Amino acid sequence: MGAAVAMYLITASRELSLEAARGHEDSRLVAGEEVKQEGFVVIDGVVYDVSSFVEIHPGGAEAISEHLGKDISPLFNMLHSSEVLPRIRSSLRTVGFLAPASNLDVVGSGEDQDDVSVRREELPPVSSVVNLAGFERLAKHVLGEDSRAWNFYSSFADDGLTYSATRQSFTLLRFIPRIFVPVAQVSTSTSFLNGESPVPLPIFYAPTGGSAHGHPNGELNVTRAAASTGIPQIVSTMASVAFGNLAKERELLGSQSQLWWQLYVMKDRKESENRIKAAAENGARAIVITVDVAAMGNREVDASPSGKGGGSPSQGVAASSSQMFDADLSWNDIDWVKRTAPGLPVLVKGVASVEDVELAKAHGASGVILSNHGGRQLDGAPPPLATLVHLRRTKPHLLDDPVFDVYIDGGIQRGTDVLKALCIGAKGVGLGRVILYSSACYGPDGVKRATQILQKEIETGMRLLGASRIEDLKPEMIEVLDGLCGRPL
Repeated sequence: MGAAVAMYLITASRELSLEAARGHEDSRLVAGEEVKQEGFVVIDGVVYDVSSFVEIHPGGAEAISEHLGKDISPLFNMLHSSEVLPRIRSSLRTVGFLAPASNLDVVGSGEDQDDVSVRREELPPVSSVVNLAGFERLAKHVLGEDSRAWNFYSSFADDGLTYSATRQSFTLLRFIPRIFVPVAQVSTSTSFLNGESPVPLPIFYAPTGGSAHGHPNGELNVTRAAASTGIPQIVSTMASVAFGNLAKERELLGSQSQLWWQLYVMKDRKESENRIKAAAENGARAIVITVDVAAMGNREVDASPSGKGGGSPSQGVAASSSQMFDADLSWNDIDWVKRTAPGLPVLVKGVASVEDVELAKAHGASGVILSNHGGRQLDGAPPPLATLVHLRRTKPHLLDDPVFDVYIDGGIQRGTDVLKALCIGAKGVGLGRVILYSSACYGPDGVKRATQILQKEIETGMRLLGASRIEDLKPEMIEVLDGLCGRPL
């Protein structure tokens, strides 16, 4: 049932778009030559006049102008979830349907999907992947080193200093294991959202945009995997599949896993309010506000056509979406979100300082996610693990507060990395890139395998560390080596 359900959910909203066009008073058959001459665009067989929309397109006018007179369906459907077209239709003029046998250039998604599919089918069995790094190597092969998808997934800001430091940060913590502790049976279960949401592992699937760049089913792969793993999935504002469709998939699978929704606050606050309410109505267990995108980081690999910094740079996948984000956020926005979704916990993602953790709690947040956006925003920002250590040293009560959760994401490569974060006081750890990589290679089976690998590594690490429960992981089991935390001026 799962595959059929997935394809249904992806296509259902497209069919609604066609129905809307059929009922439009201007509907007619439009010849391909007219599309070219008038500079219309075609999406899923419907012809649109975008002349009044070009200048207000969130991704910039150039992103549309270069494709006028063409069928942009493959590119549009890869970049946008099914809820986008209905939202912007009032700014477009529906001209009619593309006439049969029309000869139009089709704007592809940027890669030869047939080649990607062949490489995916030639992969070794998913059971042969033995660590998380294996998914990264395989994804680079499947997607293609110079592909739009690989450039987007693997990109970092500027010189990658923060990206590299984040990956290396866990090597600067060392365990102090305890002995004579019964560990024949270990439990990896814990709870999130101030103790109200039990989870089988102290991890969550972090929000990532553009999953369909790597696999046509996009975030549906993660939702389907979560149905068996029980791991919470945070769905991005920029997801390739609408939150409502993911919620329907979850329901059809009988899944008990949690869906949280990540919010990029838009310049159009009314649109953000509507989407917050829609997420709440579709069963979101929490709202996660991402606050580190006042401007888009300088991701040269993503912005370059070749992925190597050469040629004439384009906007890149991330930058093409970021122009719609509101750069004037304030602490009052936590209360705004809480009023828009009454009763739902609100977390703040993108926190990089102890002071801002304090302020988040003071302004009513239920928790924070320490994050530097995977090293993709401010190059030179600290690794989340360093902020976590600072927090333990200077404000330990914030880590021990039963009604305030501190999570981290970024740089996780091993189950022992998860344990190090939990020893210091993190409630849970987010996985981002590895979920994109595993999904791109093997679909939901890849995400499940990545989770299984982490679970085994966490269980083994707990036994060797002398902890039979998550609650047994303590700061006393960790020592910090030189080089992780800087000193204030």
